[in-house]
Amino acid sequence: MLDQFMDVFNREGDILVKQLEKHAGQKEFNIYDYITLYALDSICETSMGVQVNAQKDPNNEYANGVKLMSDFIFRRVFSVDDANNSRRNYHWEKVEFNRNEEDLYSKRRDTFLDQLLKVSVNGQPLSNADIREEVDTFMFEGHDTTTSGISFTLLQLAKHQDVQQKLFEEIDTMYGASAGSTVLTSASLQEMKYLDWVIKEALRLRPPVPFIGRTLLEDMEMNGTIIKAGTTITVNIYNVHRNPKIFPDPERFIPERFSDENEVKRGPYDYIPFSAGFRNCIGQRYALLEMKVTIVKLLASYRVLPGESIDKVRLKADLVLRPTAGIPVKLVKRS
Repeated sequence: MLDQFMDVFNREGDILVKQLEKHAGQKEFNIYDYITLYALDSICETSMGVQVNAQKDPNNEYANGVKLMSDFIFRRVFSVDDANNSRRNYHWEKVEFNRNEEDLYSKRRDTFLDQLLKVSVNGQPLSNADIREEVDTFMFEGHDTTTSGISFTLLQLAKHQDVQQKLFEEIDTMYGASAGSTVLTSASLQEMKYLDWVIKEALRLRPPVPFIGRTLLEDMEMNGTIIKAGTTITVNIYNVHRNPKIFPDPERFIPERFSDENEVKRGPYDYIPFSAGFRNCIGQRYALLEMKVTIVKLLASYRVLPGESIDKVRLKADLVLRPTAGIPVKLVKRS
């Protein structure tokens, strides 16, 4: 299914590049807001088959509603019930009236919502409340977290021009002068090792979800103390990623930490930006693919420079790690 999302990422990425064109050669601006709208458009279409065109209409009702998602815990002005019912009717009509016309729909891509509408438990379809919970989670995980991941990666690239240049050279080697207009594929992105290192290192320093909670299923011994089953514990991912025994000089941005040679020296729980185990993030491959498309398209079109206030960026963690006042950058259009 991830390959089916690539056309959305490519199209919305091209719109993002176009929207940023007015800032090229101008003073610093907050790129975080633009990434937010890009991620929102992408997740709405890939997960629900709904186009909200937030990038072109940042004041649209749903875009503003999602901006308040963290404060209102998924209360939104867009009616998920309406979308559920509309899509459910599509499936009912398909089953009842088009039993012999499967080829008519064979080229249509299913969204995450479509898949949920097909699920049944004990012969009964999921209720709208069940579907709403699943969609709320997927919308949040696929929008706010990727916004954070992309934005903080751009912050690091702006601050480390040597890394940005090396990454641009990899992009140029892979796609040539037409990189900005090339339709990216998941296969070609997987070949870009340095891009992978850069994104992983950015997620190490600024994990979008900085801490997670887990409930112990059995007693656990820790430093001589027995912690009883049923206890809820918090895992501070932000601090885990700064263990100097695992990541020497942990505050420095060093993509080479994630070369094959260095990765084999670490344990499975030393680096957990998407959590770990059977409760890990189900959307991590989606998120990484979207991040890669965005970074490649932006760097192919612009050189990203630090804004004057970039060293003053402060962080806050509500549901997601985010900058308190955006990510200030400047853009220079590549010739």
